[in-house]
Amino acid sequence: MIFLSFLRQLINYLHTSLIPNRSFLRLRLADVSLYFCGLAWISLWTTIIDSFFLQKDIPIVIWFVLHFIFIAIAVLLYLLLMAYLTKGFVRLLLPRPWAYRQTFPYTVATNLWTFPLGMLLYQLGHHQIGVALLILGHFVYTLAPLWIARSPKPRASRKSR
Repeated sequence: MIFLSFLRQLINYLHTSLIPNRSFLRLRLADVSLYFCGLAWISLWTTIIDSFFLQKDIPIVIWFVLHFIFIAIAVLLYLLLMAYLTKGFVRLLLPRPWAYRQTFPYTVATNLWTFPLGMLLYQLGHHQIGVALLILGHFVYTLAPLWIARSPKPRASRKSR
């Protein structure tokens, strides 16, 4: 039962992170297990993509595990750097800054889809487009919800009786 609840939360987390809109901002409050699953999601897809293109001189299982660990560490360092950049954007665009514990999950969510797609394009030989998608995708997914949050929320009009 707990597994199904977690799986439902994870699917909701992945679904919410698809489109950078106002509800995307709630991902900054995600549970630790969800955004670490997001980190694993990025690392897994990057490893799967790399497994088709890189030459492996050791058995596939060992290569897959070692590559996954290496990618997870590299992605974590990339996300830490981007989280500090995101924190700066939040400080500039929103009236109240976020704590780092909110910025990092948000940064993981901004890269759930663009990082694996950028890596796929890079491995397919479109190096400049792949790197551009990595960087520009992060900025679009980071800044679009912040700009939306900055604009006033549409209020429901009340009719006088």
